[in-house]
Amino acid sequence: MNPTTEETEGGIVITFNPDIDPKLKEYSDTALKQNSEPYKYTPLKLWSRYKIDKDERAKQYAQYDNNPQLALQETKEIIEKIEQGVDEQFRLFNHAIPADVCSLLLSEYFDQLSEQEREFCKDFILMYARVSLRSNYQYQISDGVASAISSLPVLFQNYPTIKRDIKLILLLTLFDDDPIDMGSGRFNIFPSLAIHDLWEKHFDDMQSLLIGYLFLKPQYEEHREKLRQENYKKGVYEIDRGQLNQDFLKEHEDDLEKIIENSTSINDLNNLEQTKLSIFNTGFQLIPLRTSNDIHKQLAVSIIATFATNLLSHDREDKIDYSIRHSFLNKLAYFVLSSPEGDIPVLLKPFLDGFNGSEAIADLFNEFICAEDNLDTYGNFWLVWSLFFEKLITLCSDGDRSWYVEKIIKSYLFARTPWKENATNWHTFKDGNSKFFADVAKNIGHCPSTLYALVKSLNNIADRFLIPGISWLSGMLSHNKNLWTAELEADTFYYLESLVRKYIYKEREKIRRTRQLKQEVLVILDFMVEKGSVVGYILRDNIQ
Repeated sequence: MNPTTEETEGGIVITFNPDIDPKLKEYSDTALKQNSEPYKYTPLKLWSRYKIDKDERAKQYAQYDNNPQLALQETKEIIEKIEQGVDEQFRLFNHAIPADVCSLLLSEYFDQLSEQEREFCKDFILMYARVSLRSNYQYQISDGVASAISSLPVLFQNYPTIKRDIKLILLLTLFDDDPIDMGSGRFNIFPSLAIHDLWEKHFDDMQSLLIGYLFLKPQYEEHREKLRQENYKKGVYEIDRGQLNQDFLKEHEDDLEKIIENSTSINDLNNLEQTKLSIFNTGFQLIPLRTSNDIHKQLAVSIIATFATNLLSHDREDKIDYSIRHSFLNKLAYFVLSSPEGDIPVLLKPFLDGFNGSEAIADLFNEFICAEDNLDTYGNFWLVWSLFFEKLITLCSDGDRSWYVEKIIKSYLFARTPWKENATNWHTFKDGNSKFFADVAKNIGHCPSTLYALVKSLNNIADRFLIPGISWLSGMLSHNKNLWTAELEADTFYYLESLVRKYIYKEREKIRRTRQLKQEVLVILDFMVEKGSVVGYILRDNIQ
């Protein structure tokens, strides 16, 4: 220990300078270097993930944007260290970086790379995209495989000589419908997205994959089941995915060749109606939006009809897995709203013909609203709503207390959609849509769930209809005395009190001068008082 002193204005500062044994210092430096080695490439890891996720924080690592060769150099270092057998901590933290970086470089920096650099990235991506086809592969979030598959469209467009390999990878990974999250995600979402990127410029190839998938996937499942039974007899309770794929490729070599050569035909799809819904759903997901292809429309109509039969069935044996149901209904909503107006009645015919009080109808309405919120297809949306309107009136003829009718009404009237708290308008509501709500109040106003849905919607996204809304509500309460004694939804009065309070605040003078307006408001306030609302009592005294 060699202490030193220094005199300052505040006193004397004593600094202790410990002497460390050279061997101990060397050991400390070595340990520090070893511990920090796995995190050496953290900037590269963050840059690649942020760029893939379209995150603005990628700009913090401009060194890679300005010099993609630096990113590639560090990627090669990581690959070399992993191949040399570095410690497990380094491998776990960095093994996905090469796939992410190579995918990113090919997708966004292709023209800035030399031919040799492109070849390196191409070969690595092809190798990594095949990882999921190996034995005992299990998907892990951000393991690099998804990034590799997502960049296959770039290779498909720039390297015609490997199209065969890429189509085979896409087809086999489409067969993998293992879950990838706690929701409805399946592994085949990754090749599905890649195929969607290729429809526009490589239609025939993707059409062949679509038909090929629907043709071979049922046979792949049969082959898997056969292998499972054989393994079970041998006391083996797991399936070797790699062996399964190899055997299937060998057994269906001629069929695969037809798919590769784009020689498939929709006529190859025999007994299509016997196809599993999970396979139908994946096939439906592959069909591009706004398609004008007759085969796509033919397949879509067939798939929709099969799903409608099962979704609208009350037979418990026809119960459909939630994730498949949600995925299908979501795609159906987007597909219908993106279709030409003349195709919409044909696409929805199975649901219109089988319309009933099932939960699937309520979920379908929800999916249409969410899809419209993103697509903004005003005319198509209101065409869909008008097609279902008469069906809903018939369903509600005896009230809303049977099956899922109450839920259906709330969905149809936008009351089950999770809108933002401060939302007061929606791009699909225009002044002309006032007639729709008036017709709803007139035709199904006897249902308590209609009252709930209207007052909730008028409080948020349908705020523009506040003034005529009071007339609708007053008319409902005047003509449907059952509402005065019915058991109402818990929040009905919360929304009703808020709505009437806001209306009276805005139109107080007009209400006092106009007898009809005052009578309409009094009907609602009398109803509120009858139900024990203190707010209604106070407001009624204020306008009299």
